[in-house]
Amino acid sequence: MKRVLLVAICFALLCAGCVEQKSSVGQNKADQSSSKGAVESAEKLTATITSPRSGEILTGSKEISFDAMIKGGKEPRIYSWNSNIDGVLSTSSSFWQSPSQLSKGQHFLILKVTDANGASAQASVIIQVV
Repeated sequence: MKRVLLVAICFALLCAGCVEQKSSVGQNKADQSSSKGAVESAEKLTATITSPRSGEILTGSKEISFDAMIKGGKEPRIYSWNSNIDGVLSTSSSFWQSPSQLSKGQHFLILKVTDANGASAQASVIIQVV
């Protein structure tokens, strides 16, 4: 029963991290047409993990890239890569690590990005280390 609950929670968090929401923080169309030269606000902060891919099986000692695509927000940004098994993996935007340095098992990886304005975005993937 605990495994079913853990898998359900991981799946819900994974889905939440994979959904990108677009938002217009500028004025509405009526206001924009009446005020020429209005400047729109910065694009909403979003994060997508590009490597490793969800479902990937990692083995061996050859280092792999942990990388993400970040859009929007205001620099500088703060990064935190976390594993449900090994805790904090890195505070860099991207990094390289050998699978042999990770604990064996199913890892739920979460990347949290926070921008200079305090806005944050998360992305997640599930990987298997053998």
